[in-house]
Amino acid sequence: MLGSNVLDVARLRRRLVVAGAAASLVAVSLTAGPVGANANPEFASTYIDQEVYAELERNGTTEFFVYLTANADLSATRTMETKLEKASYVYQQLTSVAEASQADLKADLDARGIEYTSYWIANALLVTGDRALVDELAARPDVARIEPNREFELVEPVERVPAPDAAVNATEWGIQNINADDVWDLGYTGVGIVVANIDTGVQYNHPALVNQYRGNTGSGFDHNYNWHDPTGICGASPCDNNGHGTHTMGTMVGDDGGSNQIGVAPGAKWIAAKGCGTSSCSSSHLLSAGQWMVAPTDLNGQNADPSKAPDIVNNSWGGGRGDTWYQATINAWRNAGIFPVFSAGNSGPGCNTANSPADNLPAYSVGAYNSSNAISSFSS
Repeated sequence: MLGSNVLDVARLRRRLVVAGAAASLVAVSLTAGPVGANANPEFASTYIDQEVYAELERNGTTEFFVYLTANADLSATRTMETKLEKASYVYQQLTSVAEASQADLKADLDARGIEYTSYWIANALLVTGDRALVDELAARPDVARIEPNREFELVEPVERVPAPDAAVNATEWGIQNINADDVWDLGYTGVGIVVANIDTGVQYNHPALVNQYRGNTGSGFDHNYNWHDPTGICGASPCDNNGHGTHTMGTMVGDDGGSNQIGVAPGAKWIAAKGCGTSSCSSSHLLSAGQWMVAPTDLNGQNADPSKAPDIVNNSWGGGRGDTWYQATINAWRNAGIFPVFSAGNSGPGCNTANSPADNLPAYSVGAYNSSNAISSFSS
């Protein structure tokens, strides 16, 4: 993996990333319900994932998500002209519906001293409790489903042999292959666009990324509205304890100002949310990162501002098939004018190997091909 202080640009060039910016985009349509059978038929109107009961059987208590039935109507965004209008409306609607529909459940949990975290992006609460609490909440008419706090794997880069004509200091072959450098010659490098990733973080002071960081003021750094870390690993300043997020961001915007041109849109700005701890990403951290993208906050998690939302969010993580748990987040992004990109995964080459959420209908899925224009053998 990449070092914490210096990103090996040459190694970046030799890797073919299933990440987002340098590959062709393929819209994949799939509609499916939650994965797994209802673990308790007694609550016919409430879906309960069997993993929740399995975890309770092992440990007695567990964290689980309680998704409520109320949903915000975001259809009005279709007639709105500006991205700010869309994002502001989505934020207002989602927070209002969540506040109103979660009030009774929160009051009940508060009165009993039960721990929970509220999310407005999917109208859900992450609750810690035992089997009796799960059954009690499942019996509520305002509860739609109960699911575990899962872990999703990162889609790791795959080492590939570089193209025969690739030089050490040159434009990445993938950039030339999709003619991005020709678009640069026309004056379009991504200026005015903000891209984001939900990943392991980003080494913000890396020479290929520091100038593109939106938090770079020219005389210092302001991480408010530009960095979010629900994992608590990095804290108030961006970091990357794995290298994966730095790598994917390099594919998007990387340019050291010299001859190393590894990013598709070197003129774009970037922000990031650390939804992945070390080598995996929990549902809770991914939901937190997802809602932050609609309305980034300051470092204290306050003063949400939809005007700071990115234009594109890249996601190089996932797992399973036909799982729609992140679809509410993707729907919110789309209605807010944010383009959602997900890695299809490295489970190829057969059909039905695309990971979730890449296989969700509102998302755009990215596969991989090599310097010979052949679909990579590992690509989902």
